[in-house]
Amino acid sequence: MMISGSSEPIKTLLADIKNAAPYNVNVLVVGPTGCGKELVVQTLHKLSGRKGKLVSVNCAAIPRDLLEAELFGHEKGSFTGAATRRIGRFEEAAGGTLFLDEIGDMPLELQSKLLRAIEARAVSRIGSNSEQPIDFRLVCATHQNIGHKVDKGEFRQDLMYRISVVMLQVPSLQDRISDLPELARSISHGLETDGSGLVPPKVSNDGLAEMMAYSWPGNIRELRNFLQRAAVLSTGVPIDKNVVRRLLHLPQDRLAEQTALWTAIDQMPDDDEFIISDSVTASFENADQSMIRMLNGDDQFDLQGHLSAQEAKFIELALELSNYNTAKAAKRLSLKRTTLIAKMRKYGISSDLPSENSYNLT
Repeated sequence: MMISGSSEPIKTLLADIKNAAPYNVNVLVVGPTGCGKELVVQTLHKLSGRKGKLVSVNCAAIPRDLLEAELFGHEKGSFTGAATRRIGRFEEAAGGTLFLDEIGDMPLELQSKLLRAIEARAVSRIGSNSEQPIDFRLVCATHQNIGHKVDKGEFRQDLMYRISVVMLQVPSLQDRISDLPELARSISHGLETDGSGLVPPKVSNDGLAEMMAYSWPGNIRELRNFLQRAAVLSTGVPIDKNVVRRLLHLPQDRLAEQTALWTAIDQMPDDDEFIISDSVTASFENADQSMIRMLNGDDQFDLQGHLSAQEAKFIELALELSNYNTAKAAKRLSLKRTTLIAKMRKYGISSDLPSENSYNLT
């Protein structure tokens, strides 16, 4: 899978990847959870021209008492259960790239040995007195702020400098929202070839507009999950803005209710459709058709009421994304904190953290 998108953040990222790829320097890939850091690493390795494998290790997924043996290997009899000699992931990555995902979760006591391996370009298996020289390229990734962890004494400063000779910043989906149609199309093409049997869903233009207005806190991983769920439930019915809201915000254990939703809207009138599997770029400008329908209705359209309702929804969402911290929510909305509080009073919105957070905008 290739990195999709033509937004400025993605153009900058791709340029940085191409510049860094040929050189055997350590790279740190940073960005929020679900933004595609692993795909960036795969692209970096592919463009590097290195003949060895890309070997991946998730530092957060392996128990700390096993991580050292996983990375460096061990000699026979070096500890209970070591019945045979085993090479570690460093040696597996000889001539290639070693990818340490979630490097921020590496135990502090193991970081010194990692630093030694980086500086010596050699590793010592557990139970061995000798070092094995290895040609490897190290790439790490994290969603955490390593600098903050250094300040708290949870990460070695010297190691931070060694792993981040080049730092690649992967933008969140919200920061590259103009790429969403292309990303959705790319993910949907994958549904046709991944053996799942899913058919790419169709999305109406106002449904696409709703998708592009959503914050996507789970980033591309959440977008992929949404499209898979839509493909399972839609059975060919176009996804409009109301359905997008329901699919994005309903709890997963309400699958039966979601399925019933499609039965209820099966007789919906046809609308212009954004067909994700089509190679033609969708026109976002057609999304204003829903506005025309509202103004052409029999009843007078209440513009002030509509704008107030939208403002209240944005305030509620900003509070949720900021964990109900009014100062942070005001910053997201480019408002003064006092102005935000006044608007919250106007709409009766509480700043108290609810017992169950949700992203339901309806």
